[in-house]
Amino acid sequence: MREVISISASHRTNHVLTQFYNCQEEQLRDFDSENEPGVFLNPVVDRISKTVSYKPRALLWDAKTGNGALGAHQYSSTKDFFYGSENQKPKDLLSQTGVKVIQTHEPIPKSEYQTALDTNTPTPSLSDQNCKYWSDYSKLIFGASNLNILDHWYHNVENPSAPDFENLHQTYFDNYETGFQEFATNYCSDFFDEKLRAQLEMCDELQGINLLSEVDNGWGGFSSSMLSNIRDELPKINILTWGFNEDDALSLGQSIRSTKTKFQTLCNKIRSTLSLVQESNLFFPIYSDPELPLWTFAGRTCMLFDAINSCASNRESENRCTFNQMIGKITSGEPQRNIVSTLGIKGLDFSFYSRIPTYKGSSQKTYSHLSILRGQENEATDDCTIKTYPWRPSDTIPEQLKGITNYTTNLAVTERPRDVFRHWEAMVSRYFRYDTDREELKEELGRLAETYEEGWYDDYDSGDDV
Repeated sequence: MREVISISASHRTNHVLTQFYNCQEEQLRDFDSENEPGVFLNPVVDRISKTVSYKPRALLWDAKTGNGALGAHQYSSTKDFFYGSENQKPKDLLSQTGVKVIQTHEPIPKSEYQTALDTNTPTPSLSDQNCKYWSDYSKLIFGASNLNILDHWYHNVENPSAPDFENLHQTYFDNYETGFQEFATNYCSDFFDEKLRAQLEMCDELQGINLLSEVDNGWGGFSSSMLSNIRDELPKINILTWGFNEDDALSLGQSIRSTKTKFQTLCNKIRSTLSLVQESNLFFPIYSDPELPLWTFAGRTCMLFDAINSCASNRESENRCTFNQMIGKITSGEPQRNIVSTLGIKGLDFSFYSRIPTYKGSSQKTYSHLSILRGQENEATDDCTIKTYPWRPSDTIPEQLKGITNYTTNLAVTERPRDVFRHWEAMVSRYFRYDTDREELKEELGRLAETYEEGWYDDYDSGDDV
């Protein structure tokens, strides 16, 4: 078995991973499925009842209350927590259980969908209104071994990407350095000793890791620190990193310093991206569309995430494409070009880099491309094509996407990152006047830009605000 562990750092990316594992659960119902479930799910055999249950090979990070109504020990046998009905108050529980009850925050009511799953009754239809939390519609059980919580940061309902320090509405998780130090100082040892190594012990032969994180806020620094330590722990493992990007002043064509928030977003994005690209085998810059609520966004993004991961879980070895093989196909033997800047399905553009303006007449050369055919009749005829099984969307996927089971995913490494890095290099040169890492950032951005350049450009005289 060649297993894949997925690590998610942020409330947004937890929605995406939830949709993915829901689709994995859907395939368990298909006895003729071409998917090997053990790649992404850990089978647990009960020899007495002769049944098998499946747990996600996943580690999710969120702020306090970001898990919604889901308790870390809700579906385990521990007696450390009491889960009463929604109309029970903490003072009522004391007389019933004889234990001390501590209420740390107002309880979040369980969703109708989860209640229906727990009681084995028909599930209600889902929408953006009843799927505010990823746990509202999670079908597989994420328990204490899967969940990780930021101790001092609370979920911010108004801005899920920026948790609130101690719920004081004064300091938010919106800075690269804050996130970097948070993981390095408070979580690094425990995460590896208690969580990641436990997942690794459940694998026979790990083929790779998915890391999903936002890059515009504190989660970017948090995941950068985490990935650096993972690389130290597992230097040879293949890591696919999914960086989720919000719009910024550059993508919107506004003045860089139009607001302090937009400038900070760009600073976070630059530092996070450089760190994640350096430590990853492949980097996917995903666009976080602000017009899409999290549930809809996750369902749509799952089409891309599921397609790429499906290649690694084909039951038949001759049809399987491991992470290592896929990396070789996408990079065409040039591992330093590891940013997949073209990400398209059926007219949907998932790439954030396609939103960045070109920089001084870039030729937009395509260095390599790969097509993933899902459930289509035509065969894979060359090294630039992979054929995989049809998508089996869960009932939690938005209705307008459920009928799309056969489709082509187009991936490519192009010259587009050169535009991004040259814009960022000019910005650092002009605006990072007193930052201690200014010269280091300029050097790294220039090096990366040259990696994706075709030909020679006279572009070092730029310093204009864009």
